[in-house]
Amino acid sequence: MKYFAKLIILTLLIFSNQSCLKLEEDTSSLLTVGQLNNAGDVAANVAPIYRNLLNMHIRPHFTRTATYGADDITTWIGGNKAPLRVFDRFDYGNGENADIIWLPHAWDFYWRTIYYCNTLIDGLKTSKAPKAVVDLADAEARVFRALCYLQLVKTYGNVPLIVDGVLPTGKEERATVLQNYQLIESDLLIAEQSLPKPGTEEVGRASAGFAKTILADLYLTWAGWPVKDASKYPLAAAKAKEVIDYNYYTLLPIEQLWTLAGGQSKETIFSLRYATDKSITGEMATAFTFHQGLGFSDCFPELQFFRDFPEGPRKNFTFLLDIPNRVITGGVITNKNPATTPWDKSDRAHPMYRKFVLAEDLTFGPRPASFRPIELYRYAEVLLIHAEAQARGGGQNASSLEALNQVRRRAAGLPFAVANPTVDVTSATPNEIVDEKGWELAGEYKRWFDLVRTERVAEMAAKRDPAEPVTLLRQPTEAQYIAPIPFSSINLSKLEQNPKGFRIK
Repeated sequence: MKYFAKLIILTLLIFSNQSCLKLEEDTSSLLTVGQLNNAGDVAANVAPIYRNLLNMHIRPHFTRTATYGADDITTWIGGNKAPLRVFDRFDYGNGENADIIWLPHAWDFYWRTIYYCNTLIDGLKTSKAPKAVVDLADAEARVFRALCYLQLVKTYGNVPLIVDGVLPTGKEERATVLQNYQLIESDLLIAEQSLPKPGTEEVGRASAGFAKTILADLYLTWAGWPVKDASKYPLAAAKAKEVIDYNYYTLLPIEQLWTLAGGQSKETIFSLRYATDKSITGEMATAFTFHQGLGFSDCFPELQFFRDFPEGPRKNFTFLLDIPNRVITGGVITNKNPATTPWDKSDRAHPMYRKFVLAEDLTFGPRPASFRPIELYRYAEVLLIHAEAQARGGGQNASSLEALNQVRRRAAGLPFAVANPTVDVTSATPNEIVDEKGWELAGEYKRWFDLVRTERVAEMAAKRDPAEPVTLLRQPTEAQYIAPIPFSSINLSKLEQNPKGFRIK
């Protein structure tokens, strides 16, 4: 991990000459360990955690590189998309292709965030700031450290446990998946006690609802592949129910969900928010727009996934069927004539994801820009976690069926809290709930991990339309469930590459 240590040092040098403003507009600052003398010092060291995660997620194709095996996304057969096609066609599994560009993006950003969190947790032990300030900052550092570890384990398998503020030496070895889960659980159990209740946190900050949601996600993951500890299903159901029982979060009408305001509503469990001065330009709309609309054609739905998606208002707001035709005229984005092309006649011959371009900004530059907050978790996912975990762990009950039916009603454009026999179900298998979750969270960096933990990757790959330009290199097995660790980290450390270094318990 010497490479990682160098990366951290470089990052800190870059940040050292920047000032720290209020969190919403933060441009990050140098961590000042041992100098957390007051609330201002603490705030200056919390802000880079949020900023780093935002910087990571503004380029979704980079962040999601290792998850393109999911059936809800595919990519362009040409251009610079070769790193994405590696995972789209399952061209990995024995340590090969660990050296592709973009693969280190998520790995490096998660570890950098963990370093910030570790350093803050250590520094707070001797801080002179008020106890309430220290406890809140410690909880924030722990919830984000847990989030990063969970995403690392989901993507790459077991990783080293680094929980202090010391730079990695390269001698660290991989802990087991189970040990990773136990650290994540420990952090979240502390964080949920000290973070504010939903609705009382500062705008854009972590809440206890966020910590409990990650815990529910952790337990659901823990119960599935690879640890397969079914005793965690009831814990996942119960923790999701705790979030529901706040009676704070709610579902938005489907037509409001993907608006700019929809990303900072009571459906949002936690979202990464852009500075009000638009000093950072998001690339969500660019990544999900085709080249003919001045995008990058990075990510769009597989044909069979689109066809299987239930008809109704949710499908209408999830997918864009009339693909924009645009050109730059005098430095301004303008429409061609005709302004749109039917999806099957478009340059990618696929629908686009409407949900990620509905709030696009066409006035900011030569590409579609995004300033809608990036949601890491939203309430619909909590409802579906509760429904699935209850179905797997103790049998469906009134609460879990109502959770599922609320999502189904909203998908049909109906009032979500009003029973409706035309869409309500009285029973559902766990996999039917996973499918519902796939449709509800389509393209949202969730589907791959659900297919892995439920061991359904091969099932969905077998349904892949032969007309997809990106064809499968192989039918996936467990060997494709985790990504290779980036070569740059393996090459300069004691870490063992997957699959040799993969350890479950």
